Amino acid sequence: MSDAREDAQIVNKAMEAGKTYFKEKYDLKVEFTRHKFNPPDLGTDVGLYGHLTEDKGTEVFLLINYETLEVVTAAVPEELTQ
Repeated sequence: MSDAREDAQIVNKAMEAGKTYFKEKYDLKVEFTRHKFNPPDLGTDVGLYGHLTEDKGTEVFLLINYETLEVVTAAVPEELTQ
């Protein structure tokens, strides 16, 4: 992560992978509104914060490795996962 353009590309790829993850795993459409990189000494993860596309009051979270695009953890309201 050396410059803002590279950071933006990383975030865009992570967000697209995150949207795909929520669609395939939970059949949910999400929109990510902000992100936060973990400190480099803690790994290569970025946290993505957002909400359902149809319900802005229902928040979701995803921690994804931005090098492998592997989902580390995800948070979605329990009633939507059943």
